Amino acid sequence: STDESIRTRQHPTPTQTKDEKMGLVATLVGGTLGTSVQLVTNGVMKIPYSRKPWLHVTYFFLGAYGAHKYLQVEQRLVDEINEIRSDKGMPPMIGSGYWLKYRKPEGGI
Repeated sequence: STDESIRTRQHPTPTQTKDEKMGLVATLVGGTLGTSVQLVTNGVMKIPYSRKPWLHVTYFFLGAYGAHKYLQVEQRLVDEINEIRSDKGMPPMIGSGYWLKYRKPEGGI
């Protein structure tokens, strides 16, 4: 039956290297945004950009941590959505092997 083949079809899983690259890029982007927050704050206050350099480092790590946590939360939410979809007999929502994760479900709405 067609419904049974849709439920049991296995989609390719992303490679570990791609996940590591995405995590590294997100972490670096988050760190850069964190440092940028400190630079803009110093610029708005019209003080030298290099004042309190420990805050640059602190915001870098806070931004990197936030980006890293965002990836974990997003993956957990997608797993929960796919679990709900599998309970309803629908295929997974994501194309796991793609950089752009979300796409129209196969045979779904």
